[in-house]
Amino acid sequence: MVTHTILFSFPDEMSQADRDEFFREGTVMALESGLVLSYAHQASIQLPTHVEPAFVPSAMAQIRYADVASLQRYLTHPPVGEFVQRWRAKFPYRAVSVNTEDWS
Repeated sequence: MVTHTILFSFPDEMSQADRDEFFREGTVMALESGLVLSYAHQASIQLPTHVEPAFVPSAMAQIRYADVASLQRYLTHPPVGEFVQRWRAKFPYRAVSVNTEDWS
């Protein structure tokens, strides 16, 4: 199995209701694609720090796939591109991701 972890940095003007809708739509889209085994998301816990962060995440999502080929097909799935374009037009969020093989 492969896990695609995405860290999102949402702009301050994106309300909690908007974030909830973002993840509701993202979950439905992922699961309906037939390529995703599971989709989970969670808000981050912000803590004070003395180090200037390069990236401050607001939330994260973890999407699990059977294999790398499924992940690659999902990332080029047209609804995914449409979703990202539509939400970034409303709220120009930033995201970083990492792909890992699950440990047994």
